Amino acid sequence: MKRYLILALVLTATITVGTYAYTYSTTSAALGVSAAAEYIATTNASETQPYWESILIPVEDIENLSPDGVGTTTQLTPRPGTGEANWQDVDDTVGSPDEDTTRVQTDQTTYQKDTYALVNHNEGHGDITKVTVYFRIMRTDNTTGGQAKAVIRTYATDYEGSVQELTTSYLDYIQEWTLNPNTSDNWTWSEVDALEAGVSLRKEGIAGEVRCTQVYVEVTYQYIPLSGDVPTGDLFEIIPHNEYSGELTIKVYLADTGNLTKAYQSLNMELYLEGSVEAGETPNYRLLTLDNGSASFTLLGGGGSHTLSVIGGDYVIVSDNSSAWDEGWSVTPELYCEATQR
Repeated sequence: MKRYLILALVLTATITVGTYAYTYSTTSAALGVSAAAEYIATTNASETQPYWESILIPVEDIENLSPDGVGTTTQLTPRPGTGEANWQDVDDTVGSPDEDTTRVQTDQTTYQKDTYALVNHNEGHGDITKVTVYFRIMRTDNTTGGQAKAVIRTYATDYEGSVQELTTSYLDYIQEWTLNPNTSDNWTWSEVDALEAGVSLRKEGIAGEVRCTQVYVEVTYQYIPLSGDVPTGDLFEIIPHNEYSGELTIKVYLADTGNLTKAYQSLNMELYLEGSVEAGETPNYRLLTLDNGSASFTLLGGGGSHTLSVIGGDYVIVSDNSSAWDEGWSVTPELYCEATQR
C-alpha cells in the first residue's frame, strides 16, 4: 500500500477530577502525486465530539427503608391492639397505606412519641444527599386541631422536624435532613443503617385522637454507574479530493490505551463512516476497542464530505470511585485518523 497523503488529527484530553478540557492539534504533509491536486484527502475534527465526561456524571436514585423492629421510645397506642408491636402497625408497603386498618394513635394533649428500627439498606451506594421521613397522619375531631412531627434518632439522640397541622383526612407529610443533625456532615451508610425514625403526635381539645398509619424513610443517593452506553457523536470529517477517484483506507487509532485501561475494564465503540463500503454492510459499523486498538474503513474518492461517528457501544469502568483509579487515568479516548491510498 503506497501512501500519497496523510492529513490527520489527534484528539487529546487533559482530565483531572472535576476539570475537563480539550486540546486539538493538526498536522499535515503532502507527498508527490501525479494527480492535479496536491492531496487526495483531508481529515478534520468534527465540532460535535462525543461528551466523554458524561461517564463521570453521577446519577440519582432512592431506597426506601421501612420499620422492622422496636425502637428506643414507644409511647403511642397500637391499633387494632391485638398483641402486635407498634412498628407493625405503621410498616405498610410504600405506596399502599392501609389507613385505619392498622395504626398508632394518641388521645393526649402533650406530645407522645414512637421511634422504630429500620431495615438496613440493600441497594443504595455512593454519596447520600438527603434522608427524608414520610409519615401519614390525620386527626379525628372536626372541631379541634392536632399536630405531628417527624422524629429521627441518630447517635443516641432524638431530632424532631417541623410541626405539621393536621386535617381530618389522612395526608402524607415529609421531613428532610440533608445532613446528619448530630455531625452536621453528610450522611454515611453506617449511620443510615443505625437510624431510627418515627413520629411525635398530640391532639387539641378533649375529643378524638391523632392517628398515624404509615412511616418510612427515603434515602436519596448519587453514584457513578459502573457500566453503560458510550456517548455518541461525530469524530472526524473526511473529504476526498474531487479529482481523486480511487479507493481510500480510512483508519482510526486509539493513542492513549494505557491511560484508558486505568479507568475502564472494557470500552467498545461502534464507529460508522458515512458513505463507506462498510456502511452498506451488516453490521454497518466497525468496532474499536481497548483490545484491537484500531478500526478501518474503505472509502471511494471523488470529493464530498463523509462524517465518521460513534453511533453506539458500551463500557465498564474499574470503580465508581475515580479516586481509586491509577494515576494518569483518562475516560476520553485520544483518536488519530489517517487517510491513505489503497
